[in-house]
Amino acid sequence: MIGFFFNHRHSREFWLAMEDAHRPLLPARRRNDYEITGRHGTTDFGGETYETRQIPVDIHFISDNVRNLQTVAREIAFWLSRKGLLWFDDEPDKAYDAVVYDAVDTEQLIRTKRATVTFECQPFAKTINFIQRVHTGVSSGHVMDDVFSHGTVPTPARIIITNTGTINTGNIIIKRRALSR
Repeated sequence: MIGFFFNHRHSREFWLAMEDAHRPLLPARRRNDYEITGRHGTTDFGGETYETRQIPVDIHFISDNVRNLQTVAREIAFWLSRKGLLWFDDEPDKAYDAVVYDAVDTEQLIRTKRATVTFECQPFAKTINFIQRVHTGVSSGHVMDDVFSHGTVPTPARIIITNTGTINTGNIIIKRRALSR
């Protein structure tokens, strides 16, 4: 059965499986419409920003032999009570920054062994542990290879430069270059 990770724990650890996760293709675009007196309609001063995305996940217990469902339900509540990364078994290299704001009906989970957990996520998934190693010798005026993120939205990056040689390095310049698709 397919499941999901949240806060570095898999749903399977709580004897839970995912029945369905409603993951829309795109998050909702943020509206920035204004009415201008004397003009018909509205004017969109938009920009390319998006709202947070809601991902409802239908879960159920995968075992009828779960001892003390009330205790397990409390462990699930504690697991879901903090912010963390959310990723799904069918897309293990992408994660959402997520938090659960809506109440999870523990009585329903105990009674019917089913519930819906709604994660509020940042609009776009991010790549987990994307590492691109570039090994190069150091010489004056040397240009390193390009480093690419193969995502679909602008992505912040952390570049770590490690000197493994014996020569001191300095005057390192990192340039951002826009690439067309």
